[in-house]
Formats: sequence, C-alpha cells, structure tokens
Amino acid sequence: MIDNKELAKYLHKRMETQDKVNTTFHLIKVPTESELEFWIQQFRTRDCVGHSEWSERYQCNMWIRDED
Repeated sequence: MIDNKELAKYLHKRMETQDKVNTTFHLIKVPTESELEFWIQQFRTRDCVGHSEWSERYQCNMWIRDED
C-alpha cells in the first residue's frame, strides 16, 4: 500500500501542473501536501472503530482498532 505522504506529494504535484486538462483547479487553491495527507488519512480510517495512541517507537500517533 502506498504511504499517505507519498500519495499526497504525488497528488499535489499533479494538481499544480494541471493547466489544460481540468480548469477547475484554476478556480480553487491547490491544497498543500500536508492538507492532502490529512484528508487521505481521514478517508482511510473512515470505517475503523478505534482510537489514536502515541507510539514512542515511531514517534507519531497511530490508529488502534477497538476490539468488540
């Protein structure tokens, strides 16, 4: 599975270079890579029931599924 950060970087690059394919992007501000990464993460966790916990090993918040 592709990393959220890599996908956000790719999407941001594609949105910035769109000049003839889709004029919609000229009317709105292109989201930053960090904004795209946030929304990708939110989309991927939409069906997960759980909570976020800090991971000392990875130094970031990680999504933990709640067991029924």
